[in-house]
Amino acid sequence: MLKQTKAPRKLQEGLGKALAVIPLTPNQWTLLSLLVALGAAAMVASGNLIYGLVLFALAAIFDLVDGAVARARGEVTALGGFIDGVADRFVEALFLFSFMFYPLPTVYLDPKIWLAALIFLGTCMPAFIRAYADHKGVISHEKALALGGICERSERLIIVILGLAVGLAYCMSFFVYSIILASGLSLVTLLQRTTEIVRSGRG
Repeated sequence: MLKQTKAPRKLQEGLGKALAVIPLTPNQWTLLSLLVALGAAAMVASGNLIYGLVLFALAAIFDLVDGAVARARGEVTALGGFIDGVADRFVEALFLFSFMFYPLPTVYLDPKIWLAALIFLGTCMPAFIRAYADHKGVISHEKALALGGICERSERLIIVILGLAVGLAYCMSFFVYSIILASGLSLVTLLQRTTEIVRSGRG
């Protein structure tokens, strides 16, 4: 699992202090991120790829801002963290879903199938498995939070973004290949987490 380095953390803290003066609550920054992502998805789906990607980048910046502002103001709450996490999944799903309406090349199967696979295996299921194991009491809350895997959200997004960058520079088939790779590694992550939960539950 990729860990956040000190440099990005310091950058976020500086950004949070600078933007804390703006009369928006952390949850409103989160909502703004989601609204911008909706606009971005509409842009990509309508064929305006570059404008859509710029808006998705802006949504990602707003996603960093909400937590940074909350820490700068001393307004970190469990509810805020919950709303932020839910919004993150929606933004990621919107990004992938928007490409179902964009003309991507076929690689083995219709690209919509690969996109749907990544939304399910990557965006939805890893978080569900962790939360459901915790909810059912199969493992402790601490063990649920510690569940990892070869391809979590950070790794998944890096793979997809790099694939998209190469695709824009050369051929969009590379983007589809990155979706396939991220889907496969997400499946491995699901198996890793499930195996760990079963072992812990028997212990």
